[in-house]
Amino acid sequence: MSEEEDPTAAAVCEFFAKCFLTLEPPDSLSELSDGVVMFQALSEISMDHFDPTSITHEAGDNWALKATNLRKLVRNLQDYYHDELNKDADFESILSNINVTAKDSDPEGILAIVELVAVAAISCEDREVFVNRMREISEDNLGEFQSFLKGGMEAISSFDNDDDEDGHDGGGGDEDEDSVVFDGDENHSSSPDGALSPSHADGNSEVTKERDELRKELSDARRELAQMKSQVELNEEDNKKEKDKLRALNEDIQDRLTKREDELHALEQDLSKQKRALEEVHNEVGDLKEKSASLADELDVEKGKVLQLRKTEAMVEAYRKKVEALESANQQMGGLENQTQYYADQIMKLERENASIPALEKTLEESQTLAKKLEARNSEAEDALRSRNAEISRLKNDLATSDKSKKMFEEELTELRTKQEAAEAASLALSTQSDNNETKRLELENSKLRAQIDTLQSGGADGGRAAELEKQLADKDAEVSKLQSDKEKLEAYTKKTLQKFQEKYLVALQDCKAKLKEKHDKIEALEMRSANEKMAQKREERLLSSAIYELGLGIMQNRVGSKH
Repeated sequence: MSEEEDPTAAAVCEFFAKCFLTLEPPDSLSELSDGVVMFQALSEISMDHFDPTSITHEAGDNWALKATNLRKLVRNLQDYYHDELNKDADFESILSNINVTAKDSDPEGILAIVELVAVAAISCEDREVFVNRMREISEDNLGEFQSFLKGGMEAISSFDNDDDEDGHDGGGGDEDEDSVVFDGDENHSSSPDGALSPSHADGNSEVTKERDELRKELSDARRELAQMKSQVELNEEDNKKEKDKLRALNEDIQDRLTKREDELHALEQDLSKQKRALEEVHNEVGDLKEKSASLADELDVEKGKVLQLRKTEAMVEAYRKKVEALESANQQMGGLENQTQYYADQIMKLERENASIPALEKTLEESQTLAKKLEARNSEAEDALRSRNAEISRLKNDLATSDKSKKMFEEELTELRTKQEAAEAASLALSTQSDNNETKRLELENSKLRAQIDTLQSGGADGGRAAELEKQLADKDAEVSKLQSDKEKLEAYTKKTLQKFQEKYLVALQDCKAKLKEKHDKIEALEMRSANEKMAQKREERLLSSAIYELGLGIMQNRVGSKH
């Protein structure tokens, strides 16, 4: 017999259509082979034991998934029978044929499970509701379903410790249940056929309306549940996106902080290198200044020696001219032998001094060569100093204030040097001018004396006139010695003035060095302050990033809590 001609199959399909309002009624027993319809029907009896969301709804032709659903259905029925109904059945036999039932859609296996479902419907707490719904089954299928239900009731036994005393008799242990199902309405006949027959025509319309309303409410509840599920999924997606954004933001902030720390570390290393280079440059500048000062002192000494040699040479030349003049006078004056002897001694002395002139000239040339070398070294030192100053200005732009003060002191030093050179030139010019004037004056006097001597020779003057001339010559020598002493005093005064100037220059240089050191100390203090501010900024950035992260997590948790 085919499934369409089987009255039991038709009665079972109508049973699911009339008694359960939350499912699509099956058209054949094969639609029950995946267990989804029976799970949905049992969810109206006990949602705690039969949750339709815990099984696979779209099994298709996969008999393994269908077998899994049916196995879970039978296990849950067994728990419901034992826990709620205190009943038992041959669940193990049904479980042993689950794979065949799912694979071949075996009607006997499906009907065995449907029997358990029908008995659970008429044995639950809401059995009166399901019994009234069963009365809506058509007359053609109602008798067949009653026979099917009786067979299911006979297979049920009590589940307690006195199973052996009660036995497994089909009618003895379940008389009360039969009376519940079939004698639920005292106005009907006591026979099973009359228990489920339609008796109240007016009640059917009310039940139908109630069923339609319940179905409508159920569909609305399902739509609301689907909307809520979709909203929850959207919220979860939004929360996940926000978490990803916050995580990416946190990682970006951490990367930026790491890069900034690396850059600051590199800058600190460069700054330390520049400090060391600047200190080396300052040390070299100090050494060059000391060398320049020593070279300037040596140059001044050599210049003094050169001036002394020139003066000595001029004196020798003047004495030679005097001697020549006196020699010519002696040749003309035969009576002046003593004076001639004296002049001869002077001539010998002057010749000895003249013999030392080449050595003095050699010394002068060496001094000039040394002076040129010292000037070249001084110029090289000044060039090196300029290059170092340029390098210092490039490396440290922050030393603008100290550079200004340094320039000011350099200008003062230049002024002092200019004054020193002017003083030296003035002293030299004064000495030279005085020597030249004195030499001219002596030459004039000598010429006058020579003219007088010629006059005496031509006129044959007496020896008294010669003595007078010798006395005048002695006076002139005294004047020469006086001029030499004045010259020595002038040189001593010049040296003293130069020494005072050098002392003032050294004081100004030391003051400049002290101010430079003070500027360097200020720069180091500012650098320490900058480093501390950078460290504080790093701590604030880290605290801010952690606070932003915690704030984001708190916002997400509040949103999730408000949505739930």
